[in-house]
Amino acid sequence: MELEELNLLVKEDKFEIDVEDEELENSPIVSALLKPINHDYIANDTLFVVVKALNDQVAQNLPYLNLCGKSMLDWVLLAGNGCESKVIEDGQVEEKIKNIQTDKKIIAVFYSDTPLLDRNTFIKIMDYFSSRNMNFLRLERGFVVKTEYLKSDPDLHRMTSEFDDKNLMIIDSAKKLNLAHKVLQDRIRNFHINNGVVLLGDQNIFIDCDVEIDKGVIIYPNNIIKGNTIIQSGAILFEGNIIEDSIVSNNTHLKCSYIEKSKVCGEIKNENIINREV
Repeated sequence: MELEELNLLVKEDKFEIDVEDEELENSPIVSALLKPINHDYIANDTLFVVVKALNDQVAQNLPYLNLCGKSMLDWVLLAGNGCESKVIEDGQVEEKIKNIQTDKKIIAVFYSDTPLLDRNTFIKIMDYFSSRNMNFLRLERGFVVKTEYLKSDPDLHRMTSEFDDKNLMIIDSAKKLNLAHKVLQDRIRNFHINNGVVLLGDQNIFIDCDVEIDKGVIIYPNNIIKGNTIIQSGAILFEGNIIEDSIVSNNTHLKCSYIEKSKVCGEIKNENIINREV
C-alpha cells in the first residue's frame, strides 16, 4: 500500500482502531503502527521477575526439574535475557511485587512453571502492553504492571485485562510436562537444522539446549547428545551414540558409543569411552 493511501486512512485526531478485531489487529498496517521498532526499551525499562512456583501434581522441586538441559526456572529466566531479573518465592506474590524497590518503569512477572515462554513471546507481551499505554496487564500466569501505578496501591486481583498465549501454558501435570519436553526439543532441533546440521529422523534424536553443533554435521537416528558437548565440522554420528560433556572432533565418525567427559577423533564403533578427561 502506498504512503498516500495510508494517509487517507490515518487522519490527524481521527484514528481509531478496535484492537479486539482479530483480523484488523493482525494486519501489517496495524502491526507497524502499534509495535515499537526498537526493543531496547524492554531491557532498559523492565524488571523481569520469576516466581518459583511449587506444584504438588508433578514434584515439590518442579522449578528445578530438568527439561532438555535446563531447569524450568532457567528456561523462563532465559526469555528475559538482557533485562534486570529477580527470583522470588511463591506466596503473596502481588504484595511482594508492591514492596520491590526498583528504578525500572515496568515490572513483568512470570512463573517458573511456564517453561515454554520464549524471547519472542515476551517481546510480544511487552509490545502489547506498551503500545496500548496500559498500567496493568494480567497474563494467564503472571502479569505486567507499571511501577508508578503500584504506588497508588491498586487491588491487582480486580484487574480484568488479559493476554493469552499458548507459550504461557502452565506445566502442572505429567502430560503437560511431556508436551513441554517435545516442544522444547522441536525448538532445539529446528535451531540446529536452520544452522546447517543434517538430522536424519530427527524425532529420534535428543539434543540438550547447550550442545554446540557445527554446520554440516550429520546425525542419524537414536543419538542422545547432552550437557556441554561440542560436535565439530565434518563429524558423522551414526546410530546408537550417547555423548555427554564431550568434544567430538572434526571428521570423527561414531557408532554405538557411550562417551562422557572425553575428546574423541577418528572412527569409533562399538566402543565405550567413559570419564576420559578433555
